[in-house]
Amino acid sequence: MKDYVTGIYSNNYGYKYFMYADMANGSKTLRLNLASEPDKLDPALNSSVDGACLAVNSFGGLFRYNENQEIVGNFADSYVVSEDGLTYTFKLKSGLKWSDGSPLTAQDFVYSWNRAVAPETAADYAYMFDGLDTWEATDDTTLVVTLKAPCAYMLDLMAFPTFYPVKQSEVEKYDDWQTNPGHWAQEAGFISCGAYVLKEWKHDESMVYEKNPYFWDADNVKVERLEFMLSADDTAIYAAYQAGDIDFADTVPTDEIASLLNSPEFY
Repeated sequence: MKDYVTGIYSNNYGYKYFMYADMANGSKTLRLNLASEPDKLDPALNSSVDGACLAVNSFGGLFRYNENQEIVGNFADSYVVSEDGLTYTFKLKSGLKWSDGSPLTAQDFVYSWNRAVAPETAADYAYMFDGLDTWEATDDTTLVVTLKAPCAYMLDLMAFPTFYPVKQSEVEKYDDWQTNPGHWAQEAGFISCGAYVLKEWKHDESMVYEKNPYFWDADNVKVERLEFMLSADDTAIYAAYQAGDIDFADTVPTDEIASLLNSPEFY
């Protein structure tokens, strides 16, 4: 990572958060490489680390990780746990919106979770809902979740991409949505709810994300544009980094590691 870039952090799963990055060189564009063409951008269907990195920056859950690996509120403003540890009542932040400006409500979570566990969706991580018993929206900003047994990592689950909300009308906009559940997120321009929105996708070449003005914490998102180089060629990626064509690279050639160990740009 170039020394003029700060604020990028990763959680213990390797998911990288770019929404609070800052550029000391004055640029509002962060150019980077994570991997090659992502398999799936639908957060319910993704099962790769690079896909999750894209999900945490373009969607979001009730909670997220901060730079200290702590779970903090994202779409959740507050929560209450029953004395027996079996009922969580989440209160959403007021005024949450999708990237098209329409309201994001507790019912969107109910729809998305029902979809994630539906057999026809075939979500790889559907089993992560196994410890949950019921979930319901009691009003637009209240989500009540009951568990089968107390769960010490409940809030961590709420930060996992499979639990992110997706917009029903967007998911079901194509006639084949029941047999091809990820169709809606296979090209740029789909509605999301995170810090960035995918605006351009040249398959196997590049992706461009732009800042979402409707993101609840948009005032603290300094980088307005993310430009991804799509490649799995370590040599080509490193050459692009050395040439100044990208600011962040997630990988380097194995034979270059020894020479980079003492570099302040190597993490």
